[in-house]
Amino acid sequence: MQERLGYPTQKPRALLERIIAASSNPGDVVLDPFCGCGTAVDAAQKLGRQWIGIDVTHIAIGMIENRMREGYPDIAFETIGVPKDLASAERLAADDPHQFQQWVSWQVGGFPRDKKGGDKGVDGWFNYEWVDPDRDNMRSIQTGVISVKAGDIVNPNMVRDLGRVMERDKHRFGLFIMKAMPTKGMRDEAASHPTIDTQWGRFPALQIITLAELMHGHRPKLPPLISPVKRAARVETRTSHKPGSQGSLL
Repeated sequence: MQERLGYPTQKPRALLERIIAASSNPGDVVLDPFCGCGTAVDAAQKLGRQWIGIDVTHIAIGMIENRMREGYPDIAFETIGVPKDLASAERLAADDPHQFQQWVSWQVGGFPRDKKGGDKGVDGWFNYEWVDPDRDNMRSIQTGVISVKAGDIVNPNMVRDLGRVMERDKHRFGLFIMKAMPTKGMRDEAASHPTIDTQWGRFPALQIITLAELMHGHRPKLPPLISPVKRAARVETRTSHKPGSQGSLL
């Protein structure tokens, strides 16, 4: 299986396993204060160590959360320092819009851009399963686009811009995620886009999701999502695997 996640400083897990195995015992705590995409905590979990991982960006924390939950389905860990309610999510949007874009993209099952500026209308993407009835029901992984607005000033042109991005980049689905409440004109603009027939039902091509809806458990209506880290090597399961007892992300 492919192990690379696309993170620029990712290390081979086998290397981290050798270091951890040689320098600690099962049950010990492994601390990685700059954990990036989480290779060290992944190796620690596999080797039966407890662990603490720290990183400053939400793109790293979101990637590690996905990585650990998919690699170890029964794992229990706590993530500290991410929004837990609407007030803290709104505070992140006000204090650091770029980090808010990263965090909120993970919340809808997508993955964010990792750089500021020059986004050409794209703040993130999501992968979903597609079945093509015109090609003998051939299955493939397709990509949708995410636009995030962290500010309070919004208008229908912003939704219209997302529609243009969808047309330009040939995306069937787009998500417009916003902190503020949408105006009637914005909802009308979203509703002007078609619904898409899929094997799993009909879904709006362009959907508006508010931060309040997300924090109350509402998620977009889409075909089955495919995690961007699903095919990484850590998702393999073995009967001899004995996971670590607990972990924390900060």
